[in-house]
Amino acid sequence: MKRRRTRGYKGYRGRSRLPKGILPVLLAVMVLALAGTAAYFFSPWRPWEAAPQPAEQDNVDKTTPADEDPVTPPEDPAENDPPKDETPSTGYAVIRLEGEKKAYDTVFRVGDTGFEMYTYVPEQAQKYAEAVNKTAETLKDVSTVYDITVPLSSSITLPDDMQGDPLFDDQKAAMETVAGMMGEKVHTVSLYEALMQHRGEYIYYRTDHHWTALGAYYAYCQFCQAKGITPHALTDYEKVEFPGFLGSFYRDTNQDKTMEQHPDTVEAYRPVSKDAELTFTDSQGQTYPWDIIFDVTDYPADLKYSCFIASDNPYTVIRNPALTDGSTCLVVKESFGNAFVPYLVDHYQTIHVVDYRYWEGNLTSFAKANGVQDVIFINNLSAIRSSYLMGKLQGVM
Repeated sequence: MKRRRTRGYKGYRGRSRLPKGILPVLLAVMVLALAGTAAYFFSPWRPWEAAPQPAEQDNVDKTTPADEDPVTPPEDPAENDPPKDETPSTGYAVIRLEGEKKAYDTVFRVGDTGFEMYTYVPEQAQKYAEAVNKTAETLKDVSTVYDITVPLSSSITLPDDMQGDPLFDDQKAAMETVAGMMGEKVHTVSLYEALMQHRGEYIYYRTDHHWTALGAYYAYCQFCQAKGITPHALTDYEKVEFPGFLGSFYRDTNQDKTMEQHPDTVEAYRPVSKDAELTFTDSQGQTYPWDIIFDVTDYPADLKYSCFIASDNPYTVIRNPALTDGSTCLVVKESFGNAFVPYLVDHYQTIHVVDYRYWEGNLTSFAKANGVQDVIFINNLSAIRSSYLMGKLQGVM
């Protein structure tokens, strides 16, 4: 029997701690589950804070330019999205949110929706680019290196009347600056335009800083365009839902009652290849088999995002027996990468996943030893401005 993951996913400051008193609660839940009891009661917790200074590989196209039209996904899944209209000047959906506007330490809340405040930090962005460039240069005869920089919801789904607010630096400009620092051996996957084209859809959570599986799907489509492969349509996947998610923004707005009354639903898409197997190694060096998309129905409200690839672990490997071509990739990520990885399963025989916040090793040595064909860096803009996280990334170079 698989054990329940009780450790929380790592928040947008890169660290977490167990809630005070959570262990007795979880033990009680296990007893109730064994007794056949169906009611569970959990209390949210706060993460400990990080420093706020935060398969063919041949001759793929070099770069996806920042201004290139995004790839059209095989299917528009916006069946349950809220009504939207478009501005003649941009063609993007207009976002208007109602309710109280209130600033907290790192989060700005509009009604039941949170947005992370963002300031671009040039020296940390430079460290990120240096790490990616060093990897690409060292592996120039071994692997193709991709960089996927992910904007925050405060760039894409921020209400139109708040655009230009000094609390939120221009993330499009930040992404273009980061892309401009990448060397010629790095294949940059541009996401801004692709996500803006779908900003009226449920691509970011309201009570949490992460993107949804739908947002990650659009990023996957852009990656496929850069790699020169065909993405699957969403209808190819089995969709599962886990309602009742109250994430990091809920915690950081002092458990705002408006958010509490309107929790998020975590949607996930199981890989087409049903026989793919995942094994993760935890921080104690213990390995466990797990589901690529795990049923978190009975998890606490703040742990629903951990349905993706067993949450945040130093090292994870996924093997797909449906493929025998030797295709292999290495994903270098923080928690935004969790919702992205499942889409790669149907394109690689082996996927290695490294969370550089906890893994201790050398990326290039690992890639060479394991015959890695593609190295995929996927990191959100908040991580790229953190001295703590960029120090951890440079530590695995």
